[in-house]
Amino acid sequence: MGAPRVIVAAVLLAAILGATPVPHLASTNALMKRLGSAGRGEAHMTQTIMAESETVRADRGRIALEPPDRLRIDFEDSGERITMRGDGGEWLQPSLKQLLILRPSQAQAVVATWRAFLDGGASAYHERARGQGRYRLTPARPAESDADSIDVELGPDGLPRRVDLWVADQRWRLVLQGWTFAKAKGSSSFRLRAPAGYATFEWP
Repeated sequence: MGAPRVIVAAVLLAAILGATPVPHLASTNALMKRLGSAGRGEAHMTQTIMAESETVRADRGRIALEPPDRLRIDFEDSGERITMRGDGGEWLQPSLKQLLILRPSQAQAVVATWRAFLDGGASAYHERARGQGRYRLTPARPAESDADSIDVELGPDGLPRRVDLWVADQRWRLVLQGWTFAKAKGSSSFRLRAPAGYATFEWP
């Protein structure tokens, strides 16, 4: 069903949700502060998948985040939508005319590796500065992470503007632009329903 293409973006950015009061990594500290004070953050996002220096696929969309555990991505070209919350989530797939339902345990399993990005603070990743506003993260416990390493580049405002995820021979790049922050809209804006004519399935 093409799960990795959409889910990688979701799980990677789910890392910046719901941090517990532990030391934040320097690469996400500014974003967590803005989310904590405003309640909601949104940004334009481009997701690019590369293998052997060739672009396999690129998707544009918009991401919305609300602590402690809400994430939504709306892709422009495909029309796909994905949401994740503490009580589960949904993935709308127009090309297949179907809505996949993620149960709470499934949603949490998907984001488990990336939630450690913040929830575990410095104990989950070794963070190394690589120059002005650039960081390399490597898992403290490689067996518990899908990623070999994560590169984070911050903009002048201290917010993430590029995140590169390395998994085996594939590179997933997320470019984030135009961050805006506002009052949280609540869980209702992170729930999807199947339009007429769509089938609904639970995630296998």
